[in-house]
Order: sequence, then C-alpha cells, then structure tokens
Amino acid sequence: MQDQNLSPLKAFFRNKWVLLTIAVDILIIIALITIAVVKSMKKSVLTINVVPVDAVVKVNGQTGYTNGSYRLFPGVYEIEISHPELATKTFSIDLAKHDVGTITTFLSDDDFSFYQLRANLGAFFSLSQIASKNSNQTTDQDTSAESFIATFQKNYQLYSTKLPIEYLERDISTGYVSKNVTIKTNPSCELTLCLEALMFGTDDQNLVRTLLNQQGFNTEDFRIDYQIY
Repeated sequence: MQDQNLSPLKAFFRNKWVLLTIAVDILIIIALITIAVVKSMKKSVLTINVVPVDAVVKVNGQTGYTNGSYRLFPGVYEIEISHPELATKTFSIDLAKHDVGTITTFLSDDDFSFYQLRANLGAFFSLSQIASKNSNQTTDQDTSAESFIATFQKNYQLYSTKLPIEYLERDISTGYVSKNVTIKTNPSCELTLCLEALMFGTDDQNLVRTLLNQQGFNTEDFRIDYQIY
C-alpha cells in the first residue's frame, strides 16, 4: 500500500533500470573527466621519424608507436627501434614539461642490402631524406648511410634516364646485322639496380660492360643478367 502512495517522481527514481542508467551515466562522466585530466597532465611531445616505417617502436617497453607525434607525461623514456632484418637501435630521452623531443633515425644492415631491394625502394627514398650528407637529420648523428645514399642516387639516376642502350654491328660484305645488343632495366629482378642484356650474334660480356661504361655506369654497382640468343 505504501508504494501505491509514491509520487510519480519517486516511483521513477525507484525503478531499478533508471537507477542503473543513472549509475552508468555517472561512471561515463567520471571516465571522461579522468581522461581530460590525464590529457591535461601530458605536457610533453615526442615525435618519431624512423626508417623503415614498418620498424617496431617501443617506448618504455610499450608497443603501438609509429611515425608521428605523441603527448606524454614529462619524464625519461627508453625507446627501442627494431626490425627483423636490421640492427636494433635504442635511445634515452628526457622530456621536460612543455618539451618537444624528436627521434629521427634509421635502421640498417652491414651493407645496406635491405635498401637495394626493389620492394624497399620507397624505404631508400625515405632514408635519403633524413640521412644524406647534405641533409642529415638523424638524432644519433649517424653518418654511415651517407656514402651509400650518394652512390645509389647516382646509379638510380643513370638507371632511370640512360636505358635502354642499343648496339648494332653490321657485316661489311652483306650489310646484315651481325651483332645486336640491347641493355635494359630488369623489373623482374629482386634488386632495383638490375639490368638485362639481350645479346644476338655474340656472347661478349665485355662489350656489354664497355657500352655501360660509355654511358657512365659503374658495372660493379649493378647486377647484369645476360640473355644470349
């Protein structure tokens, strides 16, 4: 009988589903306030610029970091950068309040063979942007890639602009073509700097190397696949 005398407002607030909804709303509000407070306390910024872009970046052992900027609490951070095919690098950075810290670096193997693969040409272009001799931006002042970048850029320019190379040699007595050599890019090769020499009427590989040298190629920097017919 007592419940029947409750006002509609009191009855509304005694409904268990209403109480549950109010409790959930309160928890959501508390969570939003907490997130806002935490964000307001993250006064420092860490910017990451790593080559290759698919390297694994851990900050204080936590994964989920890629190239970009992150708001963090002031403090000391241990950063590990790794890749299955490349040597790992580690950094320690002390971010003061309102500080902006940057980690710009690259990973490599002993002979930079990773960056010579056709599949990783994009990684090479990214490497050249941060680690070339005239614009080395690396945090660790790593100059080990400078010579490789300069040589590869020169070779890639020749590869992109000087091919194909055609050579014809005719028989003096008949006027017919006795030798025909075409040197062209080889897109089926796993390496970027890969050439294919199509040779008709000759198997003289020295001729191919001479033709390339005349156009400025250092044949030791290129892989040459010979097709002799």
